[in-house]
Amino acid sequence: MSGREDVLVVGGGVVGACVAAALAERGAAVTLLEREPEVCPPESAVFANCGLLVPSEVEPLAHPGALGQGLRWMLDTTSPFYVRPRVSLALMRWLWLFRSACAPEAAQAHARVLFELSAASAALHDALAADGGEAWHYRRNGWLAVYETAQGMDAAAAQAARLQTLGVPSEVLSAADVRQRVPQVRPGSVVGGVLTPEDGHMDPAAFTRAMASRAERAGATIATGAEVYGFASGGPGAVRGVRTTRGDFVADQVVLAAGAWTAALAGQLGLRLPIEPAKGYSIDLARPAGLPDTPICVGEPHVVLTPLGDRLRLGSTLELSGWDLRIRPRRLTHLRRAAARVLGIAEDAPAGQVWRGPRPLTPDGLPVIGRSPRHPNVVFATGHCMLGLSLGPVTGKLVAELCAGETPSHDLEPLRVDRFAL
Repeated sequence: MSGREDVLVVGGGVVGACVAAALAERGAAVTLLEREPEVCPPESAVFANCGLLVPSEVEPLAHPGALGQGLRWMLDTTSPFYVRPRVSLALMRWLWLFRSACAPEAAQAHARVLFELSAASAALHDALAADGGEAWHYRRNGWLAVYETAQGMDAAAAQAARLQTLGVPSEVLSAADVRQRVPQVRPGSVVGGVLTPEDGHMDPAAFTRAMASRAERAGATIATGAEVYGFASGGPGAVRGVRTTRGDFVADQVVLAAGAWTAALAGQLGLRLPIEPAKGYSIDLARPAGLPDTPICVGEPHVVLTPLGDRLRLGSTLELSGWDLRIRPRRLTHLRRAAARVLGIAEDAPAGQVWRGPRPLTPDGLPVIGRSPRHPNVVFATGHCMLGLSLGPVTGKLVAELCAGETPSHDLEPLRVDRFAL
């Protein structure tokens, strides 16, 4: 199977689907390549994640308090951020760059970048949802973080005050306020919470597949079972196309939007992209009767409880284990225990689905969006960490602008491919 297209988009996750839709709607001839048999396969980072749209999440993973906290968590297999001990030069480099990104000046600059991108993407999500959002359970009715300790609540209130200076609205709630909003919260289980009213949620797999269908309706071709294993050279500094398990595809431009797998593709182009596959977990349970349609985050253990129709998804955690995708039962227990403490859900409640997937984690918490420094017809759209669903639409818009030769609507300098001194 072979052909010539204006743009090839590699990766059928949420970012790739949004990029393909944005390009096709501008009139580009687009082929979206996905290595698995379907778009948004279970192996992807978005298939069963927490489904959050969080313009409030503008503080990057790398921030001044993260280093000390991370060091306490790193070797605890039940912690929100676990690093499996192993000999890996790539991991050591990632951790060193993460340490640098935790500097206060860097973290503040990165927060401003995420705020602008997140606000723009949230508006695009609203526009997309106006054309069928019920199909992916789209809601913009806030996100409620609850805290089990006074220390956690104090830190959350201080963070909310910091973020309000950036323009992120929030409301600090007492324990009584929390129970008034969510009566299912067990008495005495929390000391308070923070509501961010402009956040939302959706079914991530349904949204991703809806964007792929949108791309097809605009004229894009989707080729599944097409794993990219190499590039075809078009002369010095140029890529003529990609080699896949379904044949060669030739294009004027290539967009690499393969999530955590993008680092290996970048390596074939001579670029060392520091993206670690950060394994996240989720469990789907039956939704408790009457539970409001608002996601809850149990703050200290960083466990998210997202209502999706008749399901309640328990998710989150970060695990840096390289490409070891084995499921660790202790981390699933961590999710269940948080739901039991706060909502009284039995720890052995039947699971409808258990999932894990690798999120593409950059050291500074910012995505990588921009042209390759060595290959002017290759565009990167990856490294969205835990914000791929939130930032998918704005990433699609920015990549479409780049491919059209236009000045991007947002400054891409902080997101450039070579910011890590490749």
